[in-house]
Amino acid sequence: MTQWQGENNFALFKSTAPVSDSQVCSAFYQQHKNKVAVQKEKIAVGKLKTIITATFKLSNKKGFSLMSLRDLSQETGMSMGSLYAYIGSKGQLAEMIHQFLPHMFDLCIVEQIQGSDAIDLKLKKIVRGHIFVTECLQPWFFFAFMETKHLSKNVKQLAKDNELGSEAMLEEVINEGEQQGIFKASNHFMAVMLIKSLLQGWYVKHGRYKQHKMSCENYIDFIETVINQQLLVNDSI
Repeated sequence: MTQWQGENNFALFKSTAPVSDSQVCSAFYQQHKNKVAVQKEKIAVGKLKTIITATFKLSNKKGFSLMSLRDLSQETGMSMGSLYAYIGSKGQLAEMIHQFLPHMFDLCIVEQIQGSDAIDLKLKKIVRGHIFVTECLQPWFFFAFMETKHLSKNVKQLAKDNELGSEAMLEEVINEGEQQGIFKASNHFMAVMLIKSLLQGWYVKHGRYKQHKMSCENYIDFIETVINQQLLVNDSI
């Protein structure tokens, strides 16, 4: 099977990255199985998928802060006792989701970046991979973006750490490219903030882009035009 190597090809990325619903929920279970009382993986993965799907549905409808475990019990058809066996508490569920997203980012993108990659390819893998991952996990990222302000101090810190980690990765690539004379000298902070806002726009305003029949590849083309012509990369790239 041909592996994704940074191409602006969503179908290729999706066919090789572990981003199907079953793969995502299995990865979620593997990361958090020490917190889940049910040890039979097949059963646990199926129930976690049900819980997470219901959580996103209820969050969109009434907000996570107003969602109770009783609401979740009714939506999933699971007893309160069963819910506790999988998520412990509503706060723990939010924490598990925020811990999981950078894990998926590492699994699908960071592990695909090679030390021998040209600097512009590294940036493309980060940008394209980010859009592709958030296309596959749009409800997850939308939840994390929209609900953080209502969550506990601990979850807010997790969200902040995730944000700083992705910003540091972008800044490192920008700095390396500048040192190599490939990228133009720029205000790194503002460059990172601009790229981040464009990346976040894809899952925050996802419905609007779909309404205008914008594919993720088209959106990536636009982001890279901004980067290449106005921000970072010399015209020769």
